Amino acid sequence: MKLFSVAPKSAKAMVIIGTILDITLIFFIFFGPQIVPYDPNEMGDNPLEAPSWEHLMGTDDLGRDLFSRLIIGSKYSLGISLIAVGVSLFIGLILGSISGFLGGFLDRVLMMLMDSLYAFPSFIFILIMAIVLGPGIWQTAFAISIGRVPANFRLIRSLTLSVKERGFIEAERGIGASDWHIIRHHIAPFYLSILFVTISLGMARGTLAVSGLGFLGLGIPPPTPEWGTELAIGRPFLLRGAWWLITFPGLFVLIAMLGFNLLSEGLDTILNPTLRRLK
Repeated sequence: MKLFSVAPKSAKAMVIIGTILDITLIFFIFFGPQIVPYDPNEMGDNPLEAPSWEHLMGTDDLGRDLFSRLIIGSKYSLGISLIAVGVSLFIGLILGSISGFLGGFLDRVLMMLMDSLYAFPSFIFILIMAIVLGPGIWQTAFAISIGRVPANFRLIRSLTLSVKERGFIEAERGIGASDWHIIRHHIAPFYLSILFVTISLGMARGTLAVSGLGFLGLGIPPPTPEWGTELAIGRPFLLRGAWWLITFPGLFVLIAMLGFNLLSEGLDTILNPTLRRLK
């Protein structure tokens, strides 16, 4: 059972801070190529240079500007996560609503399938999928999408089951409304509040999964800049004093996780009807 440890006023502050962090990262996705000082794949004559005014976050072992690579890497680390969250949520929304509303044999089959997938820890399942599919942008997006479907399916199904027993749903059936009409006009609106939280939390977990696969060499291969891949590249040079090669990529991952988690936790508190009655 979840305890309400965050006051509604604090939740608003969390939403504001999380939104600012997330908008900053999204800004990098669309306008990163216009603000970076160097080509992220341009090799220089000063490898492993410490942070300076010329290279704000230093250079890597090939002399490439780390700041430029991390800014451009936002497009891949966050973009793949966004695609994966959108696909997994769409599949979970369709299958979960149909399964919960119709029930019967189809519901049992879908539940057995999703439970078999849900038995694996999410990242372990994503890891297995990534190994089977191989490294690559679309392979990574597909692996994370499939790995997130069972959790979204169970969430939407449980919400559908709680809504379909209400009196107005029976009234709609009594006047001859079709199942599709009921799902689209009377059950789907109940998803909206929970979907905002699910998307934000899914982005945090998806970004961590993308970076984790990249760090393990199963995500986006070099020379494409990606936060997890940059962490993996910089790790061998830590003992040589090149601390910036893992500090700044890790900081970008931390900011993304913090932003999306603050936003999801704040939205969950604000949109929770129980908390609204306690205000």
